[in-house]
Amino acid sequence: MRKRAGREFWTRIVGKFEEGSGETHAEFAARHGVEKTTFQRWLYLLRGERAAGPASSAVRMLPVRVAVERGEREVVVELGAGLAVRVPAGTDLGYVAALVTTLRPC
Repeated sequence: MRKRAGREFWTRIVGKFEEGSGETHAEFAARHGVEKTTFQRWLYLLRGERAAGPASSAVRMLPVRVAVERGEREVVVELGAGLAVRVPAGTDLGYVAALVTTLRPC
């Protein structure tokens, strides 16, 4: 079984990418032997944390309703205030979580 990489690992990997490899996300992830979607989740998460600054590192909860209708091939995450994220069924949940976290209202 493969050991799950933590924040320290991903901070280092994202730092290497941001040094300017000139590669696409897929190329960079393949070269480092990591899943592209997991790499992207950490990339967006760490960028978001840096952009938001230290004051926003506290956990904030936002009510979210996830609806999956029978026969539909799409998942809808309602963020409130009329905002919703629609993704194809089967989309990596880590990616969806990072996306919702990034889009949450301030």
